[in-house]
Amino acid sequence: MQLRKFANPWCLLCGAVAGGLAWAVTLPVWAAFVIAVIIWLTAVLVFGFLFPTAPSETELPADPVAVDAGCARRAHAAAASLQDVAAPFLEGPLGDRVSRIVWRAGEIAASIDHLVRRSQELSALVHNLAQHPHSRGRARYVESRHAEIRRRMYAATRDLEAAVPRFLATASPGAAPDVAALDRLATDLENIGYGVDIGESMVTEILGPEPPRTPQAPAN
Repeated sequence: MQLRKFANPWCLLCGAVAGGLAWAVTLPVWAAFVIAVIIWLTAVLVFGFLFPTAPSETELPADPVAVDAGCARRAHAAAASLQDVAAPFLEGPLGDRVSRIVWRAGEIAASIDHLVRRSQELSALVHNLAQHPHSRGRARYVESRHAEIRRRMYAATRDLEAAVPRFLATASPGAAPDVAALDRLATDLENIGYGVDIGESMVTEILGPEPPRTPQAPAN
């Protein structure tokens, strides 16, 4: 039970009134005090049962690793959805524009996925730096950069998800496409990608280039 429920003013009032009445009928002070405490605790239990409080975000913090992984999944899902709705337009007069939009969306999703993976390395680095008194200034700097990188990840994911209905609104099958709106969407995707690229640069500045993956040994 949350500790703040014990400070509920109505519960305290119930206990105080009960104690006062017990003292008023000439019960000893200690007995009145015991009665007040019993009534107070009973009121806390009753109020807690009748009016349960939903846990707040501070009491049940979300796992940042799981949240970031969900961000990457959303980005890939948005890019795949955009590719699906754009497929009918890849052939024809809008093919070049649409191909560029689809390609850029896929690149953004891949960059977000990469940032999510390296974000875990940044978290570990912040933790390690914070253990040493002489490195805490660096830890605060890395932590602030990490927060900015995550902000860019989530903003890019939201914008990528919004690109799908925007595309549908500008290039619906059977209707005349809005070429100007498609060009604006392509420009916006370039800007979104640029923002993610800045996040990639920030990661490289702190962690350095990602080491190449070790190739798997061929199966015998």
